[in-house]
Amino acid sequence: MSRAVTISILTYKRHQHLRRALASTLQYADQVEGIIVVDNAAEPELKALLAAEFPAVRYIPAESNAGCEGRNIGLRAAATPIVITIDDDVELSSPNCIAEVENAFSRDLRLACLNFTVTGVDGNVLERDWCHPRPISHAAREFETHFILEGASALSREKVLSVGGYPAEFFLGHEGVDLGYRLIGAGYRVVHTPRVTTTHHAAIEHRPDWRVYYYYTRNGIWVSYRSFPPMTATMQVLAYLPRMGFFSLRAMQLPAYFRGCIDGVRGLRRMDRSNLDDDSLRHLREIRSERVPLFGRIQRHLRERIL
Repeated sequence: MSRAVTISILTYKRHQHLRRALASTLQYADQVEGIIVVDNAAEPELKALLAAEFPAVRYIPAESNAGCEGRNIGLRAAATPIVITIDDDVELSSPNCIAEVENAFSRDLRLACLNFTVTGVDGNVLERDWCHPRPISHAAREFETHFILEGASALSREKVLSVGGYPAEFFLGHEGVDLGYRLIGAGYRVVHTPRVTTTHHAAIEHRPDWRVYYYYTRNGIWVSYRSFPPMTATMQVLAYLPRMGFFSLRAMQLPAYFRGCIDGVRGLRRMDRSNLDDDSLRHLREIRSERVPLFGRIQRHLRERIL
């Protein structure tokens, strides 16, 4: 049994998906310290279900549904240096998952997050989950990134908690980007690997249609403000908001978009700023140097859907 890795699953009222996710983790039960389920719904029914069907799994009810704060709960509850975090609609699908994760962290002492490759049920890399600053054709390569896949990654518990963990005030959307910037600012590395794969079933239960258009808009303003100098942050927001406006118009969610814009600006006074220093900004530009050209990004935006 490894004393280095814990698996933490965040769930909210999706029992059937959770069963499948747990089944995928149980193949590694003798290789990890333990498996945790953090329940953002704090359902007595789920507690009873796990006790009956998965008695070896540790159940932790959140005091309230605070979104990404549930990931912090799992990190704080673990006693191992590495925590694999997945969502309840994700399956771990690599036979050597734990060994690959341990080897990656032992090879690179600056590694703070190892992002897994996310595929659909057909086995192909999911474009909707590909947010790295590289073409999706690079999925078979290992490279440094600034993006964190919240529901399909392995984290250094100590490094992530040392920079404050996921920003609870975000609730949903861009919390991985925000955390990635803070880790890079602290001198740590965030990496994509093809050596560990997951299957994402992209469940939509308990996701109101308006939700991502509101939170992604609001949090897109916040993440730029928190991490970049004023002029850079302003330019990023001015480039980002029209894109979110387009997505929202196409989905007939303009009211959610405008609320996100308003609450994003209003909330700035509550935000803690930890602007990246010059060295970190230079390194971030290097990480982004192989981004898809602007025309290719526009083509993707025209065809992609957030949901």
